[in-house]
Amino acid sequence: MAAGSRSGPSGRLITLEGVEGAGKSTQVTRLATWLEEAGYPVCATSEPDGSPVGLHLRRLLGTLPAIEPLTEALLFAASRAEHVRRVIGPSLAAGAIVLCDRFADSTLAYQGYGRGVPFDAIATLNRLATGGLAPDLTILLDLDVAEGLERVRRRRGTGSGAATDPFEGLGLEFHERVRKGYWAIQAREPDRVALVDASRDEASVAAEVRALVGMRLGLPAGGSE
Repeated sequence: MAAGSRSGPSGRLITLEGVEGAGKSTQVTRLATWLEEAGYPVCATSEPDGSPVGLHLRRLLGTLPAIEPLTEALLFAASRAEHVRRVIGPSLAAGAIVLCDRFADSTLAYQGYGRGVPFDAIATLNRLATGGLAPDLTILLDLDVAEGLERVRRRRGTGSGAATDPFEGLGLEFHERVRKGYWAIQAREPDRVALVDASRDEASVAAEVRALVGMRLGLPAGGSE
């Protein structure tokens, strides 16, 4: 289990990361269903939506003009601190497997690599926000950024119109920096972060995700749906 602030009986923290449109929420839902059918207690959550503070933050970011990258990082850290203490921490203490759509790696990828906030500042913010909690396993869903943004537009029925998420409108160069940031994170921590090709169909991606999680949890061959 990853080093962190847990004591006594605890569950597992599995996070899913990736660029816009990589299919994180879809895979969290599929993985949660599979684990529940296997008899595991599961808490499926997401950032920043996993706490009331995070929900307010998402709405705030959708209405504000451009804000400073450091301000953005501070806001996400505040939301994460609330999420860890009110949702993730108690669920882990109760022995649940927590599946989280985005976690601390997102701040490093988006606000660090993408927006240029110094990495040491990001590390400090993440440490304070998480209390040292680290995922047991991170699934990095890797996808071409243009394809990912097009998936988002199709899903929302907006065609090639204006972005409805503050990050979608930042341009391909920004999203390429984010993707390369995720690659760098995976290269530094290959034992924790598993890279999965998300350009395939949902079922193929889900099968690989199940296999990775199954190996980490000791389930035979990762199971099947």
